[in-house]
Amino acid sequence: MTDTLLSWCSLHGIEIDSRLHILPDETGIAVYSGSEPIEPFQTLVRIRKNSVISVKSCSASEFIESSPYGHQAQLALAMALLVEIQLGPKSKWYGYLQSLPTIVDLAIFWHLDDDGREALQWLKGSEVEQLLLGPLGIPLINDLKQYYNHTVLPTLNRLSSKENFQGLPESTLEQFLHAYSLVSSRAFLVDAYHGLSMVPVADAFNHTYDHHVHLETEFEVCPECGSLQQCPHDRDADIHLDSDAISKYPESEDTYDMVSSSHIAPHSQVFNTYGETLTNAQLLVQYGFALDVNENDHISWHFDDLQGFLESRQGSPMMASGLSWEILVKSFSSEAFSDSELLYDPDTSNTTEAFRINCDGKLSWQLWLLIASSQCIHLFPTAELGPLLEQLGRYQILVENNKSDRHGPLDDLALLLARTKSTTVALCQHRKARIGVAAHLQNLGDLVDASLLSFISVQHSHVFAQDLQPSQKRTRLALLQVITELAILDSCKASWTEFSRPSNL
Repeated sequence: MTDTLLSWCSLHGIEIDSRLHILPDETGIAVYSGSEPIEPFQTLVRIRKNSVISVKSCSASEFIESSPYGHQAQLALAMALLVEIQLGPKSKWYGYLQSLPTIVDLAIFWHLDDDGREALQWLKGSEVEQLLLGPLGIPLINDLKQYYNHTVLPTLNRLSSKENFQGLPESTLEQFLHAYSLVSSRAFLVDAYHGLSMVPVADAFNHTYDHHVHLETEFEVCPECGSLQQCPHDRDADIHLDSDAISKYPESEDTYDMVSSSHIAPHSQVFNTYGETLTNAQLLVQYGFALDVNENDHISWHFDDLQGFLESRQGSPMMASGLSWEILVKSFSSEAFSDSELLYDPDTSNTTEAFRINCDGKLSWQLWLLIASSQCIHLFPTAELGPLLEQLGRYQILVENNKSDRHGPLDDLALLLARTKSTTVALCQHRKARIGVAAHLQNLGDLVDASLLSFISVQHSHVFAQDLQPSQKRTRLALLQVITELAILDSCKASWTEFSRPSNL
């Protein structure tokens, strides 16, 4: 496998530093250092741009509609990859394709067999289930099936009549799902022309957050032709350039480079990162593995789900007073919470995706704001809500630091804070009750141990289980996800329960 890949790389001008070794491992292949240490800022792999598989570069490029990013880009690239796999030795990328794993056990496919469905039962109400359903509550697998039936099959039928694709074997849904799993777990967003792409060798580096290398690309290229320099598609050019003039501008960069970002010790695995903020739920859904410890883990809610919960406690619609969440959140300053022990800033520009509790059990300030506003909305005029919530935030910090001088009967701020705290505790309890088929059991750790049936080892920052059947691996990953989410909710609930004690008021 590795010899075939290396021979293909040599033929296609991909340069790999002699201090690196590509070797087989549990994930298919991985990259290791040799006997010499490697210092930062070293270019270790140079990958020619014309060697990546993208919708723009694939054999069927004129038949596949490209999408710049997101789920549609994954679907289109999966079809492009499927065509190359079906072409077999006639594909330009045949040598590279031999290095790709035959199985990528993404959680999105667990429902296809009994073992996977059993593991998914544990993930009811979890972050994983939310990701598998998608933002509209529609299972992502349904999108894959629909795209295959409505787009992939008609496209392949058109291709079969073309000279270069005659003899192309008939594809199946399972083959397309396999191509999608490869795209989901291995593709990179490389530049404005190729977009999401399969990048040979770069995809051999496994993931961890304390990574050693990163992919360097010049993203701002011409989206029409991929040129890094001025070209005929440059609509903002001050002057018209003829083809002879354009040819005088050399392409200064025609590669994507894997560059070391930290010291690499001899005889160690060399890691990339697939994203600095990925949670274990995202890793499980998109890449098919989870980390033993992941500080990015969190509990999140969709706005509509939160609104429904809060309205059920209030007994009336939240927005009846004309409050606009978008206006409220944009006008609210979270600076007062910088020293809070209970709140944090999730640092996201999308405020409707920021309703979270982080791994330390802290609420995002957006989640706090929505909960707090639900306590005020029916008691005070809409015009007073913004200033009132600012006061409530400052008052909470005083109470957290035991600096409040309010010791008499509860006034408006103290009452609103008490109600905010009780609602937060109730929200945690409500979410806990929804997770798993038996999440109320207190011996989930024992269930994890019982599911192993053999020795568990943690290697390369991935969770690997030696000699386990797929169902046992899936069950263990599902149980560990449940334990993590319950622990986050318990931590948050405990913090706010302690904060709710009368002595703090």
